[in-house]
Amino acid sequence: MPELTATQPQQPAGQQPANLAASAIPANYDEWFANVDEPTKAIISTRFTALENTVKSTRDERDALRSQIRELMPRAEKGSELEKTLTEFTSKLDAAEKRAVFAEEAGRQDIACTNPKAAYLVAAAENLFDRKGNPDWTAIKGSAPELFRTPTANANAGAGTQKPPAHASMNEFIRSKDRST
Repeated sequence: MPELTATQPQQPAGQQPANLAASAIPANYDEWFANVDEPTKAIISTRFTALENTVKSTRDERDALRSQIRELMPRAEKGSELEKTLTEFTSKLDAAEKRAVFAEEAGRQDIACTNPKAAYLVAAAENLFDRKGNPDWTAIKGSAPELFRTPTANANAGAGTQKPPAHASMNEFIRSKDRST
């Protein structure tokens, strides 16, 4: 049977090494990414570039569709079925854009929205948008505070408030028996 030699003790899945302090965990993605090795940065950057290109392409298609609809609007007869359909498409496109912007902002770290879909429904039902159509996050948080939370570190609730339990060793046990006899 081959001999097993380990240079580092294996950690159970999902656990951090004991010598990794909580302060070594970065506060956010940018801080973590700044300390990543170059090959990993290259892989991540390639993926992000592809995703950004997809988003840009989708937005360009949406803007082209919006401009085509606007070009067709004057050509449609007033009160015709075509005009009603184009108006409906325009309003649906505007609503989809509003939801997309809302969801993008809800994902920001300073907003900390846990359920963007529910937050949007609250904002739409109570008309919690400014004149430009931007969400009024203060009003939304006031209306549904349960949809927002501040990020917290993983911690033991009793850490630092109680003395650790005394662990008696076998040596202490034997010495205590010698004194009692």
